[in-house]
Amino acid sequence: MQRPDDVRTERALRKIKDILKRDFTDLIDLSDLEGKQPRDQESAFLSRGLAALAVKGVTGWSGDDRNTKAATCVIDGRDDFGIDAIAVSENTSEIWLVQAKWSHKGRAGLDQAAALKFVRGWKRLERHEYERFNSRVTEEMAQRIRKVLKSFQAKVHFVIVLTGPEELHPNVLDVFEEEFKETNGFGLNLDLRVIGTDRLWEQIRVEEVPRSQPIQATMRQWLYQHRPVELYQGFVRANEVAAWYSTAGRHLFRRNIRDFLGTTEVNSEIADAITGDPELFLYLHSGITVICESLEASFDGPRKQSDPVALTLHNASVIDGAQSVTSLHRASLDNPEALSEALVSVNVICTGQDGNSPGLPARITHARNRQNPVKDRDFVSLDPTQSLIGEELAIRGLQYTYRRGEPDPAPEQGCSVVEAAIALACAHSNPRLAVEAKQNVETLWDRSEGGTYGLLFGEEPGAPQVWGAVRLRRAVGNQLHELSGKLRGRAFDLAERGDLLIAHLVFQCVDRKEMNSDEYDWEEAVAQALPLTARVLPWLLHHMDAAHGSTAPASITRILSDPKLCRDLVSLTLRDIRSGSEAPPVSADYRAKAHQRPRKPRRPNSATILLNAGELGPGTPLEFRPLNSTEEAALRDWLTEDGRRSRATWTNNRRYSLLWEFDGKHHSPSGLVMTMYELAGWEDSPVAVQGPARWYIEGERMDRRAERILEKLEEE
Repeated sequence: MQRPDDVRTERALRKIKDILKRDFTDLIDLSDLEGKQPRDQESAFLSRGLAALAVKGVTGWSGDDRNTKAATCVIDGRDDFGIDAIAVSENTSEIWLVQAKWSHKGRAGLDQAAALKFVRGWKRLERHEYERFNSRVTEEMAQRIRKVLKSFQAKVHFVIVLTGPEELHPNVLDVFEEEFKETNGFGLNLDLRVIGTDRLWEQIRVEEVPRSQPIQATMRQWLYQHRPVELYQGFVRANEVAAWYSTAGRHLFRRNIRDFLGTTEVNSEIADAITGDPELFLYLHSGITVICESLEASFDGPRKQSDPVALTLHNASVIDGAQSVTSLHRASLDNPEALSEALVSVNVICTGQDGNSPGLPARITHARNRQNPVKDRDFVSLDPTQSLIGEELAIRGLQYTYRRGEPDPAPEQGCSVVEAAIALACAHSNPRLAVEAKQNVETLWDRSEGGTYGLLFGEEPGAPQVWGAVRLRRAVGNQLHELSGKLRGRAFDLAERGDLLIAHLVFQCVDRKEMNSDEYDWEEAVAQALPLTARVLPWLLHHMDAAHGSTAPASITRILSDPKLCRDLVSLTLRDIRSGSEAPPVSADYRAKAHQRPRKPRRPNSATILLNAGELGPGTPLEFRPLNSTEEAALRDWLTEDGRRSRATWTNNRRYSLLWEFDGKHHSPSGLVMTMYELAGWEDSPVAVQGPARWYIEGERMDRRAERILEKLEEE
């Protein structure tokens, strides 16, 4: 006779298997298994489908294409180095590495050998050895991974997904803990997540929950208002709020301007706060707003505000706090005890049926989501020094933006306060500023006594110094980008991720005595930057290998994020540069090899294709249309406020082909979309965007028109 636990596991596995077949059949690539037995193909499909299901769960991706996106993350097969799927966040600097184990009996586990292989696979990614992986690690995926790892604020989540229990053997845990101890706290942050059968079943249950399930809220210390509509305001335990998501699933957010965004910096902070300081969570969190069509209130005794009221909310929707509810739900799976100790401020508004209060739900949703947080950078705009720099640069015909929300000028037309601060940090004699700026640019706005902002702007640098420093840092960055194309391994990493430290070294090598003088020869300094960069890079690499070993356990991430280690490397490198010694040759192991996987020639961008074809005449109108429902919800109100924001005209400017009707300035298609995101205050916008996919010419997408022209030219 089967035990109840075995029966429950068997049912869960059946359901998981059905979901995998429903959602991922024809999406999971099995082309490498042609000729294999059907049983082997099914096992591979279930394992790969399990990895895709985990990707969908840990990233929080939504939308009609989420299954396709998750399936394209699967790289399982020969030369996967123990990694079955790789997912890269669209909103934050995060990567999920997934290893999946399917067992028909629900007893899957992970042994020490598999854990070691998994970690070694990660090491290959960290060293950017993408060409050693199979073809499912595409060039596009490699670029996205490279971009995240370059950020110095990256998080890498090791995800073990098993149709079995979530417990791992201590020897297996030691493999991961050893790697995490070596890396964490030095720029990268690694963690481990184990997803077993129970958690997979919970994920599926939430996604498949039927519509309009009522949710419960036991409210303490409540206030009540009954006109013009009912409103309850009070405190609800966090574990009860977390249970809403289990009960109602994503339908709970149908009126919200955005669905759950997955793991973002803010959502991670919510989870950390609830588990780290549950008793303080009420004071650290701004609260949640729920609207519903009807509610029932019950009391254990007399209706007194000092006693809890039990609310049952029908057809409820969280219109402010979707990220909080889902983050609390995720935290409850890991630490349910902590949530029982925390309170959340909750507003419940009963609007009735839409016919009873037309437009009210939409008005409430709009108003409750119009709050933008104030950041340290915002206070920079109050500093008279910034306006003086702007005025001086304007006299020279250059633009300078220092208020958050202002569109940054084109590179040849000026710079922003962010770029200026980074350049001045590199120019400072203390390498710590460049190291910290690379890790987190927010450190530049610290206005406390002895803070970085005072070191950079306290002496009121003039426009010549600001603009000159920006130009020099740009020159170093451009030269490093060119050099990195010929490098691999640690040398490539150093050129790409050590750009600010190398810029700091170049600044120290040029004549710095009169940099703050209006007569300083910045043209000469910028000219020196190119040959100096070519000398600094091999010397810095040489001393890094000498101090830490070319295959040292201390990764380049740890080295470049440690101010003390960097200070020592800077001292040694400057000694050799200033002595005039010839730069050491770069080892053959660090040079890009000819047998590396050839890259597909890059397709010209859409604007270039249209310009070269003479397809459009100056003044041709273009219309902006959001690409998906998330973008449409985020920008709808902002676009509606002024119709000019959705309109642009074509110009023959090769770099900035669109003239935006709203500001009368030239922009590139993608740059304009990013500017629109910033002006609209969309803080969860993607880090990169394909602008031509959002601009329409006579009802046709710009990128598709360009593709049609390119295909015609190739045929001819």
